[in-house]
Amino acid sequence: MRPLLLLTRPLPQAHHFAAEAQTHCPPHDLLIAPLSGIVPLAFDPAVFNGARGLLLTSVNAVPAVAQVAKDMPQIAGLPAFCVGPATMQAAQDAGFQAYNCGGDAVAMVAYLIARRPEGPLVHAHGVHLARDMVAALGPEGLEPRSVQVYEARATNWPPSVLTQLQARPAGQVCVVPLFSPRAALRFMQELQGAELQDLRMVAISAACADNLPPKLRALCQIARTPDAEGMMAAIADVMSRIAADGLRQAPVTDK
Repeated sequence: MRPLLLLTRPLPQAHHFAAEAQTHCPPHDLLIAPLSGIVPLAFDPAVFNGARGLLLTSVNAVPAVAQVAKDMPQIAGLPAFCVGPATMQAAQDAGFQAYNCGGDAVAMVAYLIARRPEGPLVHAHGVHLARDMVAALGPEGLEPRSVQVYEARATNWPPSVLTQLQARPAGQVCVVPLFSPRAALRFMQELQGAELQDLRMVAISAACADNLPPKLRALCQIARTPDAEGMMAAIADVMSRIAADGLRQAPVTDK
């Protein structure tokens, strides 16, 4: 039986990831049920005055910075130091000279400290931070600044989502990728205490997995790299093992 892939990312990212999964993962069904939505925030663009570089830790920050660049042409030519390949690609598509800094915030900080780009550097980010770049880079003399440009606001599932998950055919495994520790907490909130059968969790990091209760934590595979590519590889691995288990359990018939 084909597994069900449950994507809980904001809609644009969920649709993009779903299209990639069709190519990179075994055959599966799909349910998109966002746990958050991206809301742009008003901010003072003066924070970019005199900047010599941009720090981007999410694709969600790119549209706001690209809009600033339209009004401040000097921003368009700045280097954009990006947390990983997806953010780098988004920044490149927006016209920036973008660099991949290693895949997660820890690697990004190490990259910047090692290369010491000229500051000031403006970190455009969301309300919920995985790593405070100002606190990490300020003591290193890199002149970081910080500005909130979006918020990932919680989105409640309609009742139909939980109903659909509970009504799956017996034995259909639901693969649930979680892309942040906050997403793991939100997922558990939306379950409302329901104990769903045949869940397989895929977490972007150990910190994400640790926000799951022990039963689900034990069924959780952690991506080898904390980025979209690592998550896709982990999901494909989980689905391949589900397919192999299904073949082993299928009755043998004469050809």
